[in-house]
Amino acid sequence: MRGAIRDFIEATTPYQVCDAVEDALSAIRKATASRCDLILLHLPAPISDSVEVASLLRSKLPQIKVVGFTSVDLENPVGPATGFDAVITKQDGLSKLVQTLKGLMPEPSQGNRAGTSQLESYLRNDS
Repeated sequence: MRGAIRDFIEATTPYQVCDAVEDALSAIRKATASRCDLILLHLPAPISDSVEVASLLRSKLPQIKVVGFTSVDLENPVGPATGFDAVITKQDGLSKLVQTLKGLMPEPSQGNRAGTSQLESYLRNDS
């Protein structure tokens, strides 16, 4: 699934996907070590761990946008208490995900696909 989402994002947006990791600890390590602009977290059910990860990322890297991608409908998923800038359900589809990413991210400079912005895609617990 990570590969398909990465391929779709790169095919339909001007952003570069830098990496995809399998677990929360790897996502936190990679995010703090890199210069990413956005983290895409897969939100499994139950999502309490994901909210904790998003809140931790937000506290360590307040400039980073955090987007959740989930198969469950969440009540009040966005805001300071959760750490998410947006949450998209899989039922919304990949086009809604791309629309949300474009709304949160600046367009890269011309002549450089990644520009000064890189889309760091971290999908958690999703094979």
